[in-house]
Amino acid sequence: MRIKLKVQGVTDIAPNIASLLILTDEEEKRQLTIVIDAVMRHEMALRRGKYVGNATQRGNAINSLQHCLPETLSAAIKYLTNIELCVTIVSIANGQYYALLEDMRTGTAFPIRASEGVLLTYADPHIPLYIEESLWEMQSTKYLGDQAKGFSLPLNTLSVGMLKQAMQKCIDDENYEGAQHIKEELERRKA
Repeated sequence: MRIKLKVQGVTDIAPNIASLLILTDEEEKRQLTIVIDAVMRHEMALRRGKYVGNATQRGNAINSLQHCLPETLSAAIKYLTNIELCVTIVSIANGQYYALLEDMRTGTAFPIRASEGVLLTYADPHIPLYIEESLWEMQSTKYLGDQAKGFSLPLNTLSVGMLKQAMQKCIDDENYEGAQHIKEELERRKA
């Protein structure tokens, strides 16, 4: 069973380093946060019309989208085949979500990073985005929309480097319980 998702937005957690891609179910009851790097944030911003820069730079960026790989591949696939694609987020490992790019007619699937899959759904709004229900239940948190004062993020969605930084901050703040949880996650990844 799969849950259909939609993109709510992107928020910065460490400017020019990492951001969070916020996905919700269609009813906007729960959310999934995916850590993305600055390059992916830029790609998402272009496709959401949120490019930062002056009017000329913004216009050039938007015009260049027709020559970008996701848009070009999507157009070529539509022209050459009758494949009906979808992206399904299927797993998480070492802080990275993974997905499958699937032909809904044949079930043929190709692995892809979840963030790249989401980018493809931006390039072609006819490609739906899903997540496996069991992963959704394990990883999603309550969605508060504009009422949120921060965000909830499962530890297994952070990279090792981010976990080490967070553990040091917990130690500096004398939050030893939080540091212990992070230490356990780091040890689990080593095993």
